[in-house]
Amino acid sequence: MTMETLYLILTNVIGGSCYPAITVALRGFTARDAVFLRMLASTILFAPILWRSRKGLAGLSLADWARMAAVGLFGYALPVALGIYGQKLSSAASASLLLALEPVSIVLLSCLFLGESLTGIKALSLTAGLAGTALIAFQGLPSLGLSPTGRLAGDLLLAAAGVSWALYTVIGKPLLSRVRPLDYTAATTLFGFLGVAAWASPGLEPAAWRSAGLAPWLCIIYLAAGGNFLGALLWNLALEKAEASRLANFIFLQPLVGVTMGAFCLGDALTAWTLAGGTLVLAGTWAALRPGLSRG
Repeated sequence: MTMETLYLILTNVIGGSCYPAITVALRGFTARDAVFLRMLASTILFAPILWRSRKGLAGLSLADWARMAAVGLFGYALPVALGIYGQKLSSAASASLLLALEPVSIVLLSCLFLGESLTGIKALSLTAGLAGTALIAFQGLPSLGLSPTGRLAGDLLLAAAGVSWALYTVIGKPLLSRVRPLDYTAATTLFGFLGVAAWASPGLEPAAWRSAGLAPWLCIIYLAAGGNFLGALLWNLALEKAEASRLANFIFLQPLVGVTMGAFCLGDALTAWTLAGGTLVLAGTWAALRPGLSRG
């Protein structure tokens, strides 16, 4: 197993664990406050790195800074906010299903804008991951035209979040040949926080934070330290070395991890459909590890 593969497995395990963490965090915080506190805490964690790397980052071109700002605002802060709001209005099951739009979008956009090719093994891995995710989220064969929850607004937000997450990978890929992944992750996180702060500050409810409860606070800390800090860094370490479309297939691990953790930590049902979908997800990930995927 290569280091890139290890990074991809770890970051998507962390990403999958964020779904139940968001569910618990929203029991104590409004969606706006949860987004703000998550981005604030992760930016604080990256602050020493930004300070240490300030001279190297200062040497980047204006175009590089504009690209990092676009990644931070539209590929990071926007999908974080859309995902939290969408999950509040819909469900973790819908979040798992509609997350599949991220790897699909990454593959399509990387073919269009990064010159990567769509090989047969990529398509096979993507198909297995999509099928497994659908079985997990719908708990059976999906019915055309039927939302898994009927909460259309939440599902639309989750769909937009999945597509927006793809921008994080595709827009940022060219920069990682010139910027260290650690510095890049820190800078894009800062841009993301600045965007969130400008949007969220007028509607924050800090007076209610004290009564949020221990579990929601711990989940906010985990979302910041795990999802935003460690998860994003591991993803960019892998993205520096591998094709963006190769990374996309590993994202299907996230709903498998999220559903499993929901079953053991939140008491959600672990059904035969979940196990069947999980098998397909793992098969798709296995296909992504095949040597043929890195060719073309």
